[in-house]
Amino acid sequence: MQKTKNKYFIPVAAVYALIMLIQLALMPASAQAQNCFANSGCQDYTNYGINSTTAATLEYDNIVTGAGQTIARNAKGELVIFGRYAANDGVRNILSPMPINNILFPGLTGTPLKAGIGSFGSDAQVILLTTDGLWAWGVLNSAISSTLVPNRKLTKVPLGLPAGVTPADVKMMFVTYKSIAITTCAGNVHVLTNSNSPSNAVLRGDGTTGTPAGWNTTWSTVLKTDGTPLTNVVATRGGWGMFYALTSSGELYTWGSYTWLGTGTTETSTQIRSRATLMTLPPADAADGPIKMIGLTADDFIPPTYYVLYQSGKLFAMGASGARNRGYYTLTNGSWNVPEYPSAGNPNAAGPLMTDIKWISPNETDPAYPSINVINSAGRLYNFGEEVYGNLGRGAGDALRYPGQSPTLTGTDVLAAEASGYNTVVITKCQPNFGIAGDNFDGSRGSGIASTIIDDDFTFNTAGLKVCGISTPTMPEINILGAPSINDVGEYCNGTTVELDLVPAGGTLAIRSGTANLNTTDNTISFTTAGLVTIGYTVTVPDCGPVEVIRVFNVNGGCTPNITLTGSVWRDNGDAVINGGEPNYANNMWANLTGPNGEVISSVRVTTSGVNLGNYSFLVSKAIINQIGAGNYAVILTNASKRQGAILTAADIPANGYGYTGTNNNGTANPSNRTGKLDVGDLMAATDNSTLPNLSFGISNDPLVLPVNFGSITAKIINGQLLVEWNTLKESNNDHFEIEASVDGVNFTKIGTVQSKALNGNSEQALQYQFQKDAADSSSLLLSLGILALGVAGIGTARKFRLVFGFLLLLGVTGFVAGCKKVNQDGLEDGKLFIRIVQVDKDGSKTQSKAIAVTKN
Repeated sequence: MQKTKNKYFIPVAAVYALIMLIQLALMPASAQAQNCFANSGCQDYTNYGINSTTAATLEYDNIVTGAGQTIARNAKGELVIFGRYAANDGVRNILSPMPINNILFPGLTGTPLKAGIGSFGSDAQVILLTTDGLWAWGVLNSAISSTLVPNRKLTKVPLGLPAGVTPADVKMMFVTYKSIAITTCAGNVHVLTNSNSPSNAVLRGDGTTGTPAGWNTTWSTVLKTDGTPLTNVVATRGGWGMFYALTSSGELYTWGSYTWLGTGTTETSTQIRSRATLMTLPPADAADGPIKMIGLTADDFIPPTYYVLYQSGKLFAMGASGARNRGYYTLTNGSWNVPEYPSAGNPNAAGPLMTDIKWISPNETDPAYPSINVINSAGRLYNFGEEVYGNLGRGAGDALRYPGQSPTLTGTDVLAAEASGYNTVVITKCQPNFGIAGDNFDGSRGSGIASTIIDDDFTFNTAGLKVCGISTPTMPEINILGAPSINDVGEYCNGTTVELDLVPAGGTLAIRSGTANLNTTDNTISFTTAGLVTIGYTVTVPDCGPVEVIRVFNVNGGCTPNITLTGSVWRDNGDAVINGGEPNYANNMWANLTGPNGEVISSVRVTTSGVNLGNYSFLVSKAIINQIGAGNYAVILTNASKRQGAILTAADIPANGYGYTGTNNNGTANPSNRTGKLDVGDLMAATDNSTLPNLSFGISNDPLVLPVNFGSITAKIINGQLLVEWNTLKESNNDHFEIEASVDGVNFTKIGTVQSKALNGNSEQALQYQFQKDAADSSSLLLSLGILALGVAGIGTARKFRLVFGFLLLLGVTGFVAGCKKVNQDGLEDGKLFIRIVQVDKDGSKTQSKAIAVTKN
């Protein structure tokens, strides 16, 4: 019977799809982090801002701001920080957004997941959750007791997380002044408090009162009034002196020193409640749907105001109204009301009800200046409550504000807002730079300036910030390729060059202020003097017109003391000796300086043209080295840039058929080191302002120089068999071969191994090799690996993406079952699958063959 393609379409297609999925699942974490939801546990980081949807997965904290500090999750999934006391010592400032990683924050371990800020006045303490635990830095006692964290510098909290809770179990980490509340994926709530509010320990929510031993140094599990654990919680928020929780069934609970239950006239004042107490729900209509968001704002003089936002957009407020943080209402404190917009003819009179709200952000981090920002369905930002330092963008001085708008934002589409007692941060539709109003001290604006002024209106003279979940993909970006030289507070080193990645291409790049050499052909900027350098990149965006994104560089005068490392990549004849007849050759490679634990300190492109062809150099701040510590540092070659802080322990196989031939350390040749990695010793012991020169790597594509001289290579499907054949003309120190497959000829996956036939790995004679696998077995293997990869990749992704993985998993299983019924790869189309051979030395060094397309017989 004649075979048709249709009969065999499922297995073949499944093989291709699953190879791609395997490669995605095995992708390095640094690459996966391009998706801002990659580290999600049970929430969806993209469910944020004006387009956010349901409460179950809603992310409140892609931006958090406190007393002069801001932390944001960018579109790559990185947490970036700037502002007062933001540096790793908890004392110095970071003046423009910088990533939280193990270089700027030496000693930090694990991948940053969530962050919060507890602040009051000029005091603030950052709390960070990584895959390796809980960390803190900043002013003591602002979030965690100084008994647990006794100094301001970056410290791993010895208490860790609550018993039985892992970082992956944390759905929400809410931080306010002197307290932390963790909501787990299982729906439990745990509290660590250091509050000095009346009846201090009641914030624990477990029935504890007073100040018994351990009340502020141990985690509690929040209990309901009947003594059973509070469960099924999807969000916990709060403020100074109280917490507030929403369950999956739409119930509201509160506990702490100053609490309301929303019962109306039956409740004349706040009450102390040491356990989670069920609240009375707002008088919503059935058409309002379920609750979407909750929030709370308070200070140490005015009792709290609670907020509830329903899916329909109807907003309710309840509690104190002395600061106008319930809008125009002066009703009984314990009753719920719907805040009102200002009247069209009188801004001090109430107008229509707020029934079209999409996002809320009350001041939750500071125990002062209660207020709230809301965004409606038209994208308009309104706020009300107590304004101080212009933090609502409504004007200079302190004032109690009825609902209204900032003059700067009138008519502007606002996509997200985050409030504190001192600042409001906004992201808008046609502006790639974030907006900020209020406190502008010690870098709190992220504009590179440590000014001491107050922005009583919103300014966008800040820096580009593409935030997870709300940034529009058409906005221009100025990204940095690799990891340039910086000091330990994120200042760039004078005398270095930074390569820029401009998105999208085709815009106009220019220096807005400062002095530097800007090369608009190569998109590089070279710093020539200390000071502030600001560049702008302008692109015409549909529906917005010309849009400029800003990037700020604080340039330090050389990052002294420092260490300079220089080297090259050259075409070698195999002896690792550099001579005048062997030219430098970049081969589109990158040089990476790594620390004792493999952390990337700097990543620079090997120069591709000009008098410096094939050369690279690092200028490294000794402050960075001293904080990383003693140990063996190394230079490692790769085919692409690496982000700062990524872990890198081995070199990439050079592209274009090249292999490593040895290293040359300032004249000392080592032809046996063909790993692409050169150890440079303990840089901490190096003399200040010294240079380690000529750290060079030999490469070659000459078959007579490489350890294995590949002859012919073929790959075919014959009668249901995948057959790969190759020969070697010579072998030196060879251990084995790895057979790799790819659906695009670029990203390859290992599918088999063949041991070397050469005696002791050495041969001067031609040797024949063959790798063969039954097509059914090959399909089953690839499908099984693909199913496994889908399962692994599905763990830790956002909920909506787990649904996609589940669907793909089902397709994988379906393809597997269908393939088992009758598998024949003769339906394969030429050029749809690629094979290459990777030769592996006894020391682990690798050289690859060219890639070839599989053909059918």
